[in-house]
Amino acid sequence: MLLKRMSGVLIPLFSMRREGDAGIGDLLALEEWVRWAGAHGVGFLQLLPVNAIGEDDAPSPYSAISSVALEPLYLSLERVPGVELPLPPYEAQLPSLQLPGGDDYVDYARVRMYKRYHLSRAFECFESQACYTAQRHEFEAWVQAQGGWLQDYACFRVLSTAYGTSAWWQWPEQQPQQARYRVQACPDARRALRYECWLQWLCAREWAMVRRVADEAGVLLMGDVPIGISVASADVYFERHLFDMNWSGGAPAEGNFAEDPFTAKWGQNWGIPLYRWDVMELDDFAWWRRRIRKLGEIFGMYRIDHILGFYRIFAFPWMPDRNPEFLPLSGDEAAARCEGRRPGFRPRPDDTPENRRANLMQGDYLLKRLLQAAPGLKVIGEDLGCVPDYVRPDLSRLRIAGFKIPHWEIDEQNRIIKGDSYNPCSFATYATHDFPPICNDWNEWYEHVQAGKAAAVDSSMSPSKRRELLRVGRDCARVLAWLGDYAGLSAEQCMQPWGQGIKDALFGALFASRSAYAALMWTELFDVPVRLNTPGTEGGTNWRPRMPFTAAQAAAMQQGDWLKRLSREKERC
Repeated sequence: MLLKRMSGVLIPLFSMRREGDAGIGDLLALEEWVRWAGAHGVGFLQLLPVNAIGEDDAPSPYSAISSVALEPLYLSLERVPGVELPLPPYEAQLPSLQLPGGDDYVDYARVRMYKRYHLSRAFECFESQACYTAQRHEFEAWVQAQGGWLQDYACFRVLSTAYGTSAWWQWPEQQPQQARYRVQACPDARRALRYECWLQWLCAREWAMVRRVADEAGVLLMGDVPIGISVASADVYFERHLFDMNWSGGAPAEGNFAEDPFTAKWGQNWGIPLYRWDVMELDDFAWWRRRIRKLGEIFGMYRIDHILGFYRIFAFPWMPDRNPEFLPLSGDEAAARCEGRRPGFRPRPDDTPENRRANLMQGDYLLKRLLQAAPGLKVIGEDLGCVPDYVRPDLSRLRIAGFKIPHWEIDEQNRIIKGDSYNPCSFATYATHDFPPICNDWNEWYEHVQAGKAAAVDSSMSPSKRRELLRVGRDCARVLAWLGDYAGLSAEQCMQPWGQGIKDALFGALFASRSAYAALMWTELFDVPVRLNTPGTEGGTNWRPRMPFTAAQAAAMQQGDWLKRLSREKERC
């Protein structure tokens, strides 16, 4: 089967901007960017997870409190029945509550307070005014059609508010059935339940509008499915028999995150419980099928984050809140505190041919079951990190497009693999949300090369420092040479700081590759040198950067026309 060659742009919802928004991207902003994409030859817009998140100051979209519920922060207030228009200016109504950073960063606490105020008032109007009678009937019919997930989620939100935390293991009520009964028995809690269900109904309505606009514009919306679900979630509280909370999923240390000592030494500890696959199989993986079916109501394609976890996943015998305790320990000392258990791959490592075959069989079986839940969707598999050699051939057989990061695609002779050799069933990009834009990386590599050249002639420098600068400079020169070779640049051209010529060459080569999907981040497209997230760190500017312009303003900028020309020249849509 031939795959359609498409170009796409990664724009997380929180980054979007429109006139009159409430300090965060919303679904009206997404509609504007969908129309921009349709007008500029963009085949798909890639989003990050849009599921409901907790109330941390800078929450991660990968720490959802539900595998199905949607995040109400992205609602466009103008479309909410009962909201009094015109809305007061967001900037004037509330003081800044979170971190400094101005208009170019999301202030989650402030946004949440603003939207909660207007949504709660709108709910009172919706419930009491006769003009909303027909919509109330529509809402109640929708609730009845959703099944148990909605009531569980609403109950979880009510209990989280009552107890002041979503960390349910700290609640006095540890029996889910009793929790449901007690919430239903309290009149105030029943009203709060209805409010949470109402918010989900609003989300479903607005997302349906966005999907219609996307279909009309010929633009696919690309969702994102995290490999795990937060331990502090409605799913784990109410369906904990499906999860193994003795282990916390993550990724092994790869030496790429020196800014975080724990990640550099031990790896990434994500705080997600592992799945009990044998238990899930008893009801034909109903939890996963529900998750993917709901995703298909919104998206035409989706990315499975850390797809390697279906084959085997690196896990810690402790949760992230204990990371500081284990940072200074040796492996033996850590095992002594965990009843002999050590961080490692579960259910088994790839240390023997038998284990490798077993891991391959597990991943292949689980992904086939997942794909059957929504067979019409295009599927991308994020297969970066420590990738066993059996994974990518299996993904290709399953028609799941794996990632191609050009400067990581190196053959046995230490040469870059050109794009015309890529498997068409792949997704080519220079960076993801967890990495700096390629323009940042390029200039950093260039500066290291220059520092190495300076060190070579600086007789006043200590020998150890000189050796280190020379080593780093050689490594960075090698990466620049790889990318220059990939993009058809001469040795002289690729030893220059970032500029339009280098951008044209690199993305021209990326879009010319055989990969069915080629994408760039909005920061790369619009030359905005900011990073969306730094793995292994929390807070700060993670998940906060906003676009400094709206879709209407972007339409007047040259980057959109540049992307349209590039897509046409390389025969992408």
